[in-house]
This record gives sequence, structure tokens and C-alpha cells, in this order.
Amino acid sequence: MGNITAKFTKRAMRPFKNFAVEARTERVLAKEKPISAPWHPTTQKRIDEIMKNNPHLMEEQSKNKDETLNSRLKEVYVTSHDKPEIPISTEKPLPSHRKSVEQAEFGYQEPVRVTRGKLSIRQALVLIGRHQQDPAKYDALALAKEFTIHPIVSGNILKHFKTFEYYKPPKVKTAIEVKDYIDLKSLPVAKETVQPQIEDHKIKS
Repeated sequence: MGNITAKFTKRAMRPFKNFAVEARTERVLAKEKPISAPWHPTTQKRIDEIMKNNPHLMEEQSKNKDETLNSRLKEVYVTSHDKPEIPISTEKPLPSHRKSVEQAEFGYQEPVRVTRGKLSIRQALVLIGRHQQDPAKYDALALAKEFTIHPIVSGNILKHFKTFEYYKPPKVKTAIEVKDYIDLKSLPVAKETVQPQIEDHKIKS
């Protein structure tokens, strides 16, 4: 309902807004200078004080031009140039290797140098694998010395992380063998149902 009222109001007010538009436009354009916004009272008070104390400044600025500033304005200019063409070197050979880049083993480029006290994914897997192969020989302290990490860090790694292990399922027999001791004769046989005989009752004459 509100949208319908707003649309109706706009349509009703449109003729009044467009009334004598050209005359009003010519009246605004005929003015020599548009009226600027008024200054703030404190700004106006400050300007009045400056003009009152230094009246010669306004007169000099309105009458005399500063030649130094005019000469600087003439020196300031902007020149545009086209983008320079980069020469193509014919001496540099084109790459002969056109094979695609091989995917990294762990999904990222491994660092060449690992910071002391840190481990890469490959080193962490080696650490965990050695401990699983021989826990007595490669305990947390021995692995910490080998990989130059803190013993607490190596202990936490061995506690919370393990490599995947593969368990081969047992072989399942596909053929089902019938046991010899099952005797088909021993199975229960369905009993014969005796149907009742219906005698014909003849009506004696």
C-alpha cells in the first residue's frame, strides 16, 4: 500500500516540478556568479580581523600579480609518452624443455634447508617410521638427538601421530561345500492332509 501511495504522489507532483523549467533555468544561468556557501562564523571573524589589520595585502593581491608564481606555473606541465617498446632479444634461446611441471610428492615444494628445531613432513615420516620399526632403539630421546629437536616435541609426535598400516584381509572361500553328514531323508516331510468327504444327501420321494 505504501509503494502505491508513493508512486501516486510522484506522478501527481511531476507537473508542478516541470512547470516553467526553462524559465527558471535561464534565470539561474543569467546570474553572473553563483552564490557561494557562507563561511563559518569563526572563519568569517578571523578573515575580517586579517583584512582589518592588513588592508594592503588584499589590495596588492587584487592589483599586482606575483611574477615569480606566474613563471613557476608556466614551467609546470605534463607530457605524456607512449609505452616504450621492449626489444625482443633474438640471442636468448627459447626453452627446449616443454614437459609439464611434476607434482610434488607431498603437495608442496619441500625446503632445501630445514631450520634447527623444525621438521619437514618427510623427516617427520622417517622419525615415526623408525620408531614403529624398533621402539626400543629409536625412542623419543634418540630421535630428538638425531633430528635436533626437543625431546618433548619428539615425544608428542610419537604419542599423537602414526603412519598408516595396511592389514591384508583373510582369504574368503567363494564355494560353499555341502557337508556329508546331512541326510536329506532326515529332513521333515510335510504330512498329507486328509480332505473331508462330503456325502450326497438325497431327498427321498
